[in-house]
Amino acid sequence: MTTLIKLFVSGFAALMLTSCNFNIQMGQIEGNGNVVTQDLNLDQEFSRVHSSNGWDVILEKGTSPKVIAEVDENLLEYLDVHYEGSTLRIEDNSDEVKKHIEFVKTCFKHDKRIFAACWGLQVAVTAAGGKCRVAPKGAHVGIAYDIELTNEGKKHKLYSSKPHKFTTPAFNYDEVEIPPKNAVLLASNKINKFEALHFTVGNSEIWGLQYHPEIPYDYMIKLIKHRSQRLIDKNVFKNQNEINQHIDSIERAKAELKEDMRIQELKNWLDYLKR
Repeated sequence: MTTLIKLFVSGFAALMLTSCNFNIQMGQIEGNGNVVTQDLNLDQEFSRVHSSNGWDVILEKGTSPKVIAEVDENLLEYLDVHYEGSTLRIEDNSDEVKKHIEFVKTCFKHDKRIFAACWGLQVAVTAAGGKCRVAPKGAHVGIAYDIELTNEGKKHKLYSSKPHKFTTPAFNYDEVEIPPKNAVLLASNKINKFEALHFTVGNSEIWGLQYHPEIPYDYMIKLIKHRSQRLIDKNVFKNQNEINQHIDSIERAKAELKEDMRIQELKNWLDYLKR
Protein backbone atom coordinates (compact mmCIF):
# COMPACT_ATOMS: atom_id res chain seq x y z
CA MET A 1 0.00 0.00 0.00
CA THR A 2 1.33 3.44 -0.90
CA THR A 3 1.82 5.86 1.93
CA LEU A 4 1.06 9.43 0.93
CA ILE A 5 2.84 12.21 2.76
CA LYS A 6 2.92 15.63 1.11
CA LEU A 7 3.19 19.24 2.22
CA PHE A 8 1.80 22.08 0.13
CA VAL A 9 3.38 25.43 1.01
CA SER A 10 1.82 28.57 -0.44
CA GLY A 11 2.79 32.21 -0.24
CA PHE A 12 6.35 31.09 0.52
CA ALA A 13 8.09 34.21 -0.74
CA ALA A 14 6.29 36.30 1.84
CA LEU A 15 7.22 34.11 4.79
CA MET A 16 9.86 35.35 7.19
CA LEU A 17 11.54 34.96 10.56
CA THR A 18 12.27 31.33 11.46
CA SER A 19 12.53 27.84 10.00
CA CYS A 20 9.94 25.13 10.39
CA ASN A 21 10.51 21.37 10.58
CA PHE A 22 8.02 18.66 9.71
CA ASN A 23 8.60 15.14 10.88
CA ILE A 24 6.59 11.96 10.98
CA GLN A 25 7.50 9.00 13.17
CA MET A 26 5.82 5.99 11.57
CA GLY A 27 8.04 3.02 12.35
CA GLN A 28 6.46 0.13 10.40
CA ILE A 29 3.00 1.71 10.12
CA GLU A 30 1.58 1.92 6.61
CA GLY A 31 -0.97 4.37 5.35
CA ASN A 32 -4.55 3.13 5.16
CA GLY A 33 -5.16 4.71 1.76
CA ASN A 34 -7.76 7.17 3.06
CA VAL A 35 -6.05 10.44 2.11
CA VAL A 36 -7.07 13.55 4.04
CA THR A 37 -6.01 17.19 3.78
CA GLN A 38 -5.29 19.28 6.85
CA ASP A 39 -4.30 22.94 7.20
CA LEU A 40 -1.59 22.98 9.86
CA ASN A 41 -2.64 26.48 10.99
CA LEU A 42 0.88 27.56 11.89
CA ASP A 43 0.90 30.54 14.23
CA GLN A 44 4.47 31.67 13.49
CA GLU A 45 6.06 33.07 10.37
CA PHE A 46 8.97 31.19 8.83
CA SER A 47 11.47 31.44 6.00
CA ARG A 48 12.34 27.80 5.32
CA VAL A 49 10.70 24.39 5.45
CA HIS A 50 12.65 21.24 6.29
CA SER A 51 11.18 17.77 6.14
CA SER A 52 12.28 14.28 7.10
CA ASN A 53 11.12 10.67 7.10
CA GLY A 54 9.42 10.64 3.72
CA TRP A 55 7.74 14.02 3.34
CA ASP A 56 7.57 15.61 -0.11
CA VAL A 57 7.43 19.42 -0.02
CA ILE A 58 5.56 21.08 -2.87
CA LEU A 59 5.71 24.86 -3.24
CA GLU A 60 2.70 26.61 -4.75
CA LYS A 61 1.88 30.24 -5.38
CA GLY A 62 -0.66 31.71 -3.04
CA THR A 63 -1.97 34.98 -1.65
CA SER A 64 -1.31 34.09 1.99
CA PRO A 65 1.28 31.92 3.74
CA LYS A 66 0.01 28.51 4.78
CA VAL A 67 1.11 24.88 5.00
CA ILE A 68 -1.29 22.08 4.13
CA ALA A 69 -0.54 18.42 4.84
CA GLU A 70 -1.93 15.72 2.57
CA VAL A 71 -1.53 12.41 4.36
CA ASP A 72 -3.14 9.06 4.97
CA GLU A 73 -5.65 9.55 7.77
CA ASN A 74 -4.12 7.02 10.16
CA LEU A 75 -0.73 8.82 10.01
CA LEU A 76 -1.96 12.27 11.09
CA GLU A 77 -1.36 11.54 14.76
CA TYR A 78 2.33 10.91 14.02
CA LEU A 79 2.90 14.28 12.36
CA ASP A 80 5.15 16.53 14.42
CA VAL A 81 5.75 20.19 13.62
CA HIS A 82 8.38 22.25 15.38
CA TYR A 83 10.27 25.47 14.91
CA GLU A 84 14.02 25.90 14.97
CA GLY A 85 15.55 29.19 15.88
CA SER A 86 13.87 32.28 17.15
CA THR A 87 13.85 35.93 16.21
CA LEU A 88 12.18 37.06 19.41
CA ARG A 89 14.12 40.02 20.77
CA ILE A 90 13.16 41.58 24.06
CA GLU A 91 13.47 45.12 22.72
CA ASP A 92 11.04 44.43 19.87
CA ASN A 93 8.02 44.81 22.14
CA SER A 94 6.03 42.67 19.72
CA ASP A 95 2.78 40.96 20.66
CA GLU A 96 4.61 37.65 21.00
CA VAL A 97 7.20 39.15 23.35
CA LYS A 98 4.42 40.79 25.38
CA LYS A 99 2.76 37.38 25.81
CA HIS A 100 5.96 35.99 27.26
CA ILE A 101 6.31 38.92 29.64
CA GLU A 102 2.71 38.62 30.81
CA PHE A 103 3.16 34.89 31.32
CA VAL A 104 6.16 35.50 33.59
CA LYS A 105 4.23 38.13 35.52
CA THR A 106 1.58 35.48 36.13
CA CYS A 107 4.30 33.10 37.31
CA PHE A 108 5.46 35.74 39.79
CA LYS A 109 2.02 35.55 41.41
CA HIS A 110 1.96 31.77 41.76
CA ASP A 111 5.49 30.33 41.76
CA LYS A 112 7.75 30.85 44.75
CA ARG A 113 10.93 29.67 43.03
CA ILE A 114 11.82 30.32 39.39
CA PHE A 115 14.89 29.27 37.40
CA ALA A 116 15.39 31.42 34.29
CA ALA A 117 18.08 30.83 31.63
CA CYS A 118 19.03 33.09 28.69
CA TRP A 119 15.77 34.32 27.11
CA GLY A 120 14.08 33.35 30.36
CA LEU A 121 16.35 35.71 32.28
CA GLN A 122 15.69 38.58 29.87
CA VAL A 123 11.93 38.09 30.07
CA ALA A 124 11.97 37.75 33.87
CA VAL A 125 14.09 40.89 34.24
CA THR A 126 11.77 42.86 31.96
CA ALA A 127 8.66 41.56 33.75
CA ALA A 128 10.24 42.63 37.06
CA GLY A 129 10.83 46.20 35.87
CA GLY A 130 14.37 45.89 34.56
CA LYS A 131 15.62 46.54 31.03
CA CYS A 132 17.44 44.57 28.33
CA ARG A 133 19.24 45.60 25.15
CA VAL A 134 21.34 44.36 22.25
CA ALA A 135 24.69 43.49 23.82
CA PRO A 136 27.08 46.27 22.72
CA LYS A 137 30.17 44.08 23.15
CA GLY A 138 28.86 41.36 20.85
CA ALA A 139 27.21 37.96 21.01
CA HIS A 140 27.93 34.68 22.69
CA VAL A 141 27.84 32.14 19.90
CA GLY A 142 27.76 28.68 21.41
CA ILE A 143 30.10 29.54 24.25
CA ALA A 144 30.70 32.12 26.98
CA TYR A 145 34.32 32.39 28.05
CA ASP A 146 35.70 33.22 31.48
CA ILE A 147 32.59 33.85 33.55
CA GLU A 148 33.70 34.97 37.00
CA LEU A 149 31.72 34.79 40.20
CA THR A 150 31.30 37.91 42.28
CA ASN A 151 31.81 37.77 46.03
CA GLU A 152 28.06 37.28 46.36
CA GLY A 153 28.15 34.56 43.73
CA LYS A 154 30.85 32.66 45.57
CA LYS A 155 28.53 32.44 48.58
CA HIS A 156 25.32 31.71 46.66
CA LYS A 157 23.73 28.24 46.62
CA LEU A 158 23.52 28.45 42.82
CA TYR A 159 27.29 28.08 42.58
CA SER A 160 27.96 25.51 45.28
CA SER A 161 30.90 23.32 44.12
CA LYS A 162 31.32 25.46 40.97
CA PRO A 163 34.73 26.91 40.06
CA HIS A 164 34.96 30.66 40.61
CA LYS A 165 35.89 31.09 36.94
CA PHE A 166 34.50 28.92 34.15
CA THR A 167 33.58 28.67 30.47
CA THR A 168 30.14 27.36 29.52
CA PRO A 169 27.63 26.92 26.63
CA ALA A 170 25.78 30.13 25.70
CA PHE A 171 24.02 31.69 22.72
CA ASN A 172 22.72 35.24 23.02
CA TYR A 173 22.77 38.55 21.18
CA ASP A 174 20.97 40.52 23.91
CA GLU A 175 21.74 41.14 27.55
CA VAL A 176 20.40 42.65 30.75
CA GLU A 177 21.14 46.37 30.83
CA ILE A 178 19.35 47.39 34.04
CA PRO A 179 18.47 44.63 36.52
CA PRO A 180 15.46 44.74 38.87
CA LYS A 181 15.98 47.04 41.86
CA ASN A 182 16.70 44.33 44.41
CA ALA A 183 18.83 42.14 42.11
CA VAL A 184 22.14 40.75 43.33
CA LEU A 185 24.89 40.26 40.73
CA LEU A 186 26.33 36.75 40.95
CA ALA A 187 28.54 36.42 37.87
CA SER A 188 29.96 38.43 34.94
CA ASN A 189 32.29 38.18 31.97
CA LYS A 190 33.76 40.60 29.41
CA ILE A 191 30.74 40.33 27.09
CA ASN A 192 27.82 40.46 29.55
CA LYS A 193 28.07 42.15 32.93
CA PHE A 194 24.93 40.41 34.20
CA GLU A 195 25.68 36.74 33.54
CA ALA A 196 23.79 35.66 36.66
CA LEU A 197 21.34 37.39 38.98
CA HIS A 198 19.34 36.64 42.08
CA PHE A 199 16.23 38.75 42.66
CA THR A 200 12.76 38.59 44.13
CA VAL A 201 9.38 39.76 42.87
CA GLY A 202 6.48 39.59 45.29
CA ASN A 203 6.59 36.08 46.72
CA SER A 204 8.83 34.74 43.93
CA GLU A 205 12.55 34.14 44.11
CA ILE A 206 14.39 34.07 40.76
CA TRP A 207 17.74 32.51 39.95
CA GLY A 208 18.63 33.83 36.50
CA LEU A 209 21.44 32.93 34.11
CA GLN A 210 22.36 34.43 30.75
CA TYR A 211 24.04 31.20 29.65
CA HIS A 212 22.89 27.57 29.17
CA PRO A 213 24.11 24.97 31.67
CA GLU A 214 21.36 22.65 30.43
CA ILE A 215 22.63 22.49 26.83
CA PRO A 216 25.75 20.51 25.82
CA TYR A 217 28.40 21.93 23.51
CA ASP A 218 27.57 19.34 20.83
CA TYR A 219 24.13 20.91 20.40
CA MET A 220 25.63 24.40 20.26
CA ILE A 221 28.00 23.29 17.51
CA LYS A 222 25.08 21.85 15.52
CA LEU A 223 23.19 25.11 15.99
CA ILE A 224 26.16 27.16 14.75
CA LYS A 225 26.48 24.95 11.67
CA HIS A 226 22.74 25.26 11.02
CA ARG A 227 22.91 29.06 11.36
CA SER A 228 26.24 29.57 9.57
CA GLN A 229 24.93 31.74 6.74
CA ARG A 230 22.78 33.75 9.12
CA LEU A 231 25.81 34.42 11.35
CA ILE A 232 27.81 35.59 8.34
CA ASP A 233 24.93 37.78 7.13
CA LYS A 234 24.73 39.37 10.60
CA ASN A 235 28.49 40.05 10.47
CA VAL A 236 29.08 37.91 13.55
CA PHE A 237 31.70 36.07 11.47
CA LYS A 238 33.40 37.14 8.25
CA ASN A 239 33.30 33.79 6.49
CA GLN A 240 32.93 30.03 6.90
CA ASN A 241 36.61 29.62 7.74
CA GLU A 242 36.18 31.91 10.75
CA ILE A 243 33.16 29.88 11.86
CA ASN A 244 35.15 26.66 11.56
CA GLN A 245 37.91 28.12 13.74
CA HIS A 246 35.30 29.13 16.31
CA ILE A 247 33.84 25.62 16.32
CA ASP A 248 37.34 24.22 16.85
CA SER A 249 37.73 26.42 19.93
CA ILE A 250 34.39 25.13 21.28
CA GLU A 251 35.57 21.55 20.69
CA ARG A 252 38.65 22.28 22.80
CA ALA A 253 36.51 23.78 25.57
CA LYS A 254 34.21 20.73 25.42
CA ALA A 255 37.18 18.42 25.94
CA GLU A 256 38.14 20.34 29.08
CA LEU A 257 34.67 20.55 30.63
CA LYS A 258 33.34 17.68 32.68
CA GLU A 259 29.63 17.01 32.16
CA ASP A 260 28.88 17.11 35.88
CA MET A 261 30.48 20.52 36.19
CA ARG A 262 28.55 21.93 33.21
CA ILE A 263 25.22 21.15 34.86
CA GLN A 264 26.28 22.00 38.41
CA GLU A 265 23.89 24.98 38.59
CA LEU A 266 20.97 22.72 37.67
CA LYS A 267 21.92 20.20 40.34
CA ASN A 268 22.18 23.00 42.89
CA TRP A 269 18.77 24.30 41.85
CA LEU A 270 17.15 20.88 42.22
CA ASP A 271 18.78 20.44 45.62
CA TYR A 272 17.38 23.82 46.63
CA LEU A 273 13.86 22.80 45.56
CA LYS A 274 14.02 19.76 47.83
CA ARG A 275 14.40 21.92 50.92
